[in-house]
Amino acid sequence: MIIITWKSGSGKSTLSSHLEEKYWYSIPFKVTTRGMRDWEDLSEYRFVSKEYFKFLKENQLLLEDTTFNWGQYWTTWVYTENTVFVVDDIGRDNILKVFPMAKTVWIEVSELERRKRLFNRGLRGDSLEERMDGGSEQMSPLESCLRVDGTKDVDLIAKQILWV
Repeated sequence: MIIITWKSGSGKSTLSSHLEEKYWYSIPFKVTTRGMRDWEDLSEYRFVSKEYFKFLKENQLLLEDTTFNWGQYWTTWVYTENTVFVVDDIGRDNILKVFPMAKTVWIEVSELERRKRLFNRGLRGDSLEERMDGGSEQMSPLESCLRVDGTKDVDLIAKQILWV
């Protein structure tokens, strides 16, 4: 089980998709109350109402959840040994309470590289700045986490994670 964390534009989704496609890891559906972005389809997120989120939370059906800029995000209890989670620090800490042996990965990239990646996604102005600033007060690596260089080839990063 792998937990990948860091800020928007660091390469979390790219890395998790690579682990899924090449190394047979599964990515649990992420669920959110925010609206769908222009470039998204239903392959990465499930978009639901705030009432549904409240129901799941009240009935303890969430593995982890957090609120970020546009709404609530969470992961349900579906997992396997070869699951890769892409979450913020709060989600990471909550998953580690349940699965303390999970491998945690911190992707390191410069602010300039993150800005370039977010710009290439089509983000501009306030939207880009919100993504750049989002979560900065809570982001910190664990002492025991594996730090990887997010500017390296994605397969090299995947192999580094899998063989450490």
